[in-house]
Amino acid sequence: MTPSTARFLTTPVLRTAHEARIRPIEGFLLRRNRHEDPLPPRAVVTQVTFEPEVRDGLLAECSGLSGLIEWLDSIDRRPGLAELDHHLNGLEVNLPALKRCIGYADDGYQRNVIKKSKFYELVAVCWLPGQETPIHDHVGSDCAFLIVDGTSTETIHETNEEGLAYPINVRHYQPGEVCAAEEPDIHRVSNDTDSELVNLHIYTPPLHAYNIYAPAE
Repeated sequence: MTPSTARFLTTPVLRTAHEARIRPIEGFLLRRNRHEDPLPPRAVVTQVTFEPEVRDGLLAECSGLSGLIEWLDSIDRRPGLAELDHHLNGLEVNLPALKRCIGYADDGYQRNVIKKSKFYELVAVCWLPGQETPIHDHVGSDCAFLIVDGTSTETIHETNEEGLAYPINVRHYQPGEVCAAEEPDIHRVSNDTDSELVNLHIYTPPLHAYNIYAPAE
């Protein structure tokens, strides 16, 4: 894929929640493809960053997460997907403790940032039933995620000559399974069930922007 095939080039459409207040993030930039309309409402995502005391309380109750962060903090480079897959596979997460710290948004999925450095970003991403990401890639970042609670659906896409995305494969992941995506991969993650969905994502390096693709009809 070349940059010209992307239907949208944008920083993530983020709204930041702080102390129960949600406000639009300032300086959001959108460059519209000449054939497309502005981003649809489903592209909205709320982001909450854990306060240090909240994170410390969670890690005190979740040795698996504590060990994962200890490993991530011990390396001074960008870890590869194989390493992320290895450390996420078999990871035990104290779900009740995690659920006390995370939240959901009614009009879009929510990113709960547990910890972030210049090399990685650890995020609990939460979907209510029916919520989904836009079709996107990860511009400069790799991503691996562990399904913690619920069933996660990943739809893999490719682009046609016009740069429109069409699905080529659908995968359903259950709790304990790991999905890994390289930066050029194009996909959509969705919660197609009637239950809540929680995934634990690691982005290397932290996700700063992504391309969003219009679907081929």
